[in-house]
Amino acid sequence: MSKPILITLGDPNGVGPRIAARAWARPTLRRLGLAMVGSMETFRRALREEGIHEDAVVWTPGTPLPAKGAAVWTPHGLPECEVRPGVIDADAGSQALASVEAAVAACLAGQTRAMVTAPLAKESVALRTPGFSGHTGHIAALCKAPSHCLALAHGRLWAAFATTHVALRDVPDLLTTESVSATGRLLDAALRATGLATPRIGVAGLNPHAGEHGLFGNEEITIVSPAIERLRWEGIDASGPWPADVVFPLLRAGKVDGVVCLYHDQGHPVMKTLAFDLKKNRLRGVNVTLGLPIVRTSPDHGTGFDIAWKSDADDGSLVDAIRLAHKLARHI
Repeated sequence: MSKPILITLGDPNGVGPRIAARAWARPTLRRLGLAMVGSMETFRRALREEGIHEDAVVWTPGTPLPAKGAAVWTPHGLPECEVRPGVIDADAGSQALASVEAAVAACLAGQTRAMVTAPLAKESVALRTPGFSGHTGHIAALCKAPSHCLALAHGRLWAAFATTHVALRDVPDLLTTESVSATGRLLDAALRATGLATPRIGVAGLNPHAGEHGLFGNEEITIVSPAIERLRWEGIDASGPWPADVVFPLLRAGKVDGVVCLYHDQGHPVMKTLAFDLKKNRLRGVNVTLGLPIVRTSPDHGTGFDIAWKSDADDGSLVDAIRLAHKLARHI
């Protein structure tokens, strides 16, 4: 394939470099065309510690991937840092963020077909970039996306979020009919990109029992229901507002294809529970940013500082993120 999928290595002090090396070593993934973005030295160390007896090769966007070895792009001026497993570090945060920004630029330039971001530490990045709240908003700003949202995917199960990293007390004031309907539109478009012709979207209510006709709050009446009506008018198969303890069983039963969640913890605990494989002790969920002019996915877990640079870290979620990026890139 002429255009690769970029994988940013994430925080060098976290699990990112080693799970990226492990994923690259899988023949089925390597055939998709992968290139790492980050420190060459760090990735070579990750290959060694994973027991992968292949070298890393210098690569730059716009050139063919090497026939042998792992392609690594170290963007010009990438901040240097010493790998210190499990440590919050400003230099590590700067390197991780610079890798993401370079990958976004390459995707926007049409030099790659998708990007997958290994976890970075928000606290480390914020030491040099105050106010940083995560990949999603930062990448959307770089892309100048007029409307975007975070989504979680696990196989056929999808959830998109009208708000994410904000205090719970601020959520009602941030919700509008347009923000809820915009999230529904983005989720509908993403599900169509996976091959569904007519996705069914379930919209969660904000309050217990979806407000129970105003008894426990009126946001369902004034905000959510009008958003659902707007989506239906636009030809989107939207239903609700559903209580959260109803809409997720509907999702699991296959009666809806995706859920619009109104705040972070309405959907994240459920989706991560559904995506966690107890037998294999691994999380298989994928984080997707919807509404971008590029394809961006990531594993649905953090830097794992407690197991960083140990053999415990599992690459399952990153593997799924790469596969989903490949799938979406064929449709977007």
